[in-house]
Amino acid sequence: MTDVPVAGGSDRPLRIGVDARELQGRPTGVGRYLRNLIRGFTRDLGDTVVAYVVGRPPADPVLEHPLVEVRPLRRLRPGLAWQQLSLPPSARASRLDVFFAPAYTCPWSLGIPCVTTVHDLSFFALPEDFAWQEGLRRRLTVAASIRASARVIAVSDFTRREITSRFPAEADRVVTIPHGADDDLPEPPRRDEARARLGLRGPLVLTVGTVFGRRRLPVLLRAIGRVRTRFPGVRLDVVGDVRAHAPFDGPALARRLGLADCVSFTGFVDEAGLADRYASADAAVFLSAYEGFGLPALEAMARGVPVVVSDRPALNEIFGEAALVAPLEDEVAIADAIARLLSDQALHVERVHRGRNLAARYSWTLAAMQTRAVLAAAARER
Repeated sequence: MTDVPVAGGSDRPLRIGVDARELQGRPTGVGRYLRNLIRGFTRDLGDTVVAYVVGRPPADPVLEHPLVEVRPLRRLRPGLAWQQLSLPPSARASRLDVFFAPAYTCPWSLGIPCVTTVHDLSFFALPEDFAWQEGLRRRLTVAASIRASARVIAVSDFTRREITSRFPAEADRVVTIPHGADDDLPEPPRRDEARARLGLRGPLVLTVGTVFGRRRLPVLLRAIGRVRTRFPGVRLDVVGDVRAHAPFDGPALARRLGLADCVSFTGFVDEAGLADRYASADAAVFLSAYEGFGLPALEAMARGVPVVVSDRPALNEIFGEAALVAPLEDEVAIADAIARLLSDQALHVERVHRGRNLAARYSWTLAAMQTRAVLAAAARER
């Protein structure tokens, strides 16, 4: 299955069950993906969403909509037990039409058609990025979820190819629905005000995303060291929690490279903090050996920040027409691309323009409509 109808796909509103755990704690990319889809289901399409959470519901405005019913369920550890044992009885009692699992895995014996989003298959492609038990758990549970789902959503054509290659028997049930741009962020602040809040004077290079080994932060740090020889006031802001399997101490590496005074490891920031950083940035860099989509790159382009990406999928496939593309391990080429964006005003303006045009093609409203059409098609097969 590759074509997605844009229309809602049902003559009546749906009751959609959702595993909403990604909205709890500190929501990252998958949480924001889910938030935008729930907003579209309820606000734009008039469906009811029954959101299942662990324990106390999060204080998330999207859950306050009158068409959202929140179901707090007792915590079970591990999370797999909660999903497979605690969630199904409540879902079956909720008179659902369909169930939506936004983060790789779904209940396997639900008795209700389920649609699961798979964002990437990094745990298959790069097993060294995960502790062996974690990698094995992910491979087994995602494989079981793909087989148990009535439909599987891939967030890029690259991810769809990965899924259908590894699970050819399920190929006709996999559909591509990409992300939207930056609807979830606050309005862009004034650049001068944002830079003042962040205490910036010189150029800012930004990278956003959870730090995994595949995202090659050491290569970026060495590239920034080279950029610094041409732009002494440059700063790099690393936004995202560190979840790399192999021990990684970014501040220690920055000190060894003599970059402690120009590299910030900010960790997780909220939407307002992220909006400030996009408004302040002169360039954004996204290096990865493997990405399912690359939402921060799209957000940066939507916010008018020129982007450098590595020459690996799906980053180069999705963003290559607007970004500067550099070899993943080539710190010299990466440094040169960053320096060009900082020094060549005509190139900077051109890449900002290309990026905004590319980002304008991606819409959370359209993503919600297409996802809802897939949910409705699954519900009709009940």
